[in-house]
Amino acid sequence: MPGTPLPVKLAGPPLTDREAIADACYRTTASIDHADEELYWSSVTPDIYAEVAGTTVNNADDLKAKVWDNVIKVDTIHYLTNMRISIDTPTTARVTFTSLAQHCRCGKGFEPGLNRFTTGAIYNCDAIKMGDLWKMKTWKASHVWGDGDPSVMVV
Repeated sequence: MPGTPLPVKLAGPPLTDREAIADACYRTTASIDHADEELYWSSVTPDIYAEVAGTTVNNADDLKAKVWDNVIKVDTIHYLTNMRISIDTPTTARVTFTSLAQHCRCGKGFEPGLNRFTTGAIYNCDAIKMGDLWKMKTWKASHVWGDGDPSVMVV
């Protein structure tokens, strides 16, 4: 794994709500890229509803077991962009963004051949503020395309 990820609570001036909501999205995907459980648990509510790659779950334990635990078995990098955040109340928000996710068999990133699978997705999410931390309440990924060898994801 490249380096240690930043902690859940970032040093420096407090984040605005919009920045903190975006950070919840970044923490969610960074938890996968760094296989960091602390980031994972900090980024989702216990009762999160998620739809990811054909899998639907109704809580954080299931999301971890059915998605997170599997995806961390491959080398990944998730790029989030085109993020738009609507803060509907002081404790609720809606988020949309697009993602480019690169997946590679562990340690095989520089080898030629079918070691990679890349996806493009559109996400629609809900976030809530729990205490002083924003977390994802819903996480819905609509995968638009994939390129490479999808068997990379089966480990």
